[in-house]
Amino acid sequence: MKSKVKSSEGCQALFEIEVPKEEIEKLYAEVYTEIAKIASIPGFRVGKAPRELIEKHYSENAKEEVLKRMIPEAYRMALEEHGINPVGFPEINDVKLEPGKPLFFNAKVDTRPKFKVKNYKAIKVEKKTAKITDEDVNKAIENLREMNAKYVAVEDRPVQFGDYAISDLECFVDGKPLHKKRESIWIYLDKESLMPGLHENMIGMKKAEEKDIDTTLPEKYPDKALAGKAAKYHVLVKEIKSKALPQADDEFAKDLGKENLAALKVEISQELEKRMKMNAEVDMENQLLKKLMDDNVFPVPQSLLERQLKYMVEDSKERLVQKGFKKEELDKKENEFREKFKEDAVRQVRLFFILDSISADEKIGVSAEDIQNAYKTISAQAGKSEQEIKAHYEKEDLVGDLEEKIREGKTVEFLMKEAKVVEVAE
Repeated sequence: MKSKVKSSEGCQALFEIEVPKEEIEKLYAEVYTEIAKIASIPGFRVGKAPRELIEKHYSENAKEEVLKRMIPEAYRMALEEHGINPVGFPEINDVKLEPGKPLFFNAKVDTRPKFKVKNYKAIKVEKKTAKITDEDVNKAIENLREMNAKYVAVEDRPVQFGDYAISDLECFVDGKPLHKKRESIWIYLDKESLMPGLHENMIGMKKAEEKDIDTTLPEKYPDKALAGKAAKYHVLVKEIKSKALPQADDEFAKDLGKENLAALKVEISQELEKRMKMNAEVDMENQLLKKLMDDNVFPVPQSLLERQLKYMVEDSKERLVQKGFKKEELDKKENEFREKFKEDAVRQVRLFFILDSISADEKIGVSAEDIQNAYKTISAQAGKSEQEIKAHYEKEDLVGDLEEKIREGKTVEFLMKEAKVVEVAE
């Protein structure tokens, strides 16, 4: 077999492969022998037809089978001959196979980038240190009061700012409904609302009162086609409620299962301290990974870049849809999304290869115990048995992805142990 290879920019190998006619003829002979055993040709019993008739009736089947067997084998041998480390599957083209001649075909495949990770030990990272203050604890107490607020029905006055108006709401633009009628929704009357025209004109409405309100949709309305357009709201106020916060006292603490307010504050302080340490750890990891990506710049395989970019774009769209944007409008801006995330996608793919290279250099592996511990963690998070989690990962062929994730985590943990940590006060 003969093969030539040339590399192009972007981690790609282009093969020109030739398989001698002698090898092709030998494989044809094997294929026809197999076909002869099952060939059905009029006038002959199965397996008894002469070779020339089998070749006449089954030439296309034989050619297809020869290509099916020879191309993967020849491609594999070319990879070994040239020491190419592929990423993903090859693109096969320009296949030429004629009777009595060699097989010719080209193959294009993405390859792993060639680079050497620079200075990954003793990376300097800053650890932000700070103490939990009484103000931090008091803010947490206020959040708990908000979470445990009670909503009291208002019967003796109209709606005012700070109230919740439980209402039926319809909206019309150009005389057409903007959405389905929303029933019994809680509208918080806020002076800083994104819909000030609506909220301001609801002030003074009484229970059971209906009203049409003319206003303008905000410039930042999720659907830009409607942003800034005139709109008419029809509102029916069904109930008015005001928010009553519990007092921050011992009784409040007892309602939360604590001995008293002092004990609640101690627990909050400990939890805030724990959260602060976790955030500091995440921040240090981000510093370390950013340093690795900044110091190690190299081309990445196009196929992996495309996969990462697609994931990032679709994830962003999904988040915006959840906020009220229309999927159809977002799809029209596909190129804008791709341009926005392209550089981040490149860096993420680079990071994959950087960490993979470090794990290989440092012989960081994944044991059966590591995988079992991962199943245990996922089991606790998902509320399913470890056996169910394991079965799912095996059935969906996700074990390899899990191993890669574990290896990556262990590699980052190794790098953090090797890092030079400098404490800085916030």
